[in-house]
Amino acid sequence: MAADDQIGRKAASACLGQAFVATSAVCFFWTAIPARMEWRYGRAAHKVIAIDAGHVCQNLYLASTALGAGTCAIAAYDQEDCDQLLGVDGDEEFTVYIAPVGKCVTV
Repeated sequence: MAADDQIGRKAASACLGQAFVATSAVCFFWTAIPARMEWRYGRAAHKVIAIDAGHVCQNLYLASTALGAGTCAIAAYDQEDCDQLLGVDGDEEFTVYIAPVGKCVTV
């Protein structure tokens, strides 16, 4: 697959125009496949997915801080745009959380 030199711009657009997404060093997108949780947790699966995503992102906050960087968890995004950007179908698998990581530069 060829590199997309517009990926940062597309990601920022999918994140409702939050420009720092495009300028971050790396941006993590978490997706979920609910069927992999539903067999065990039934109706509570969607809650468990959200809790797990939060736990993973909290560890990203800790790792970023240890590296002298920062992160900002994002739940405000366009669902269809993010799913399309990641190449997931939006039904069986879909975006649940996003977190760009970088260092602040003061001018």
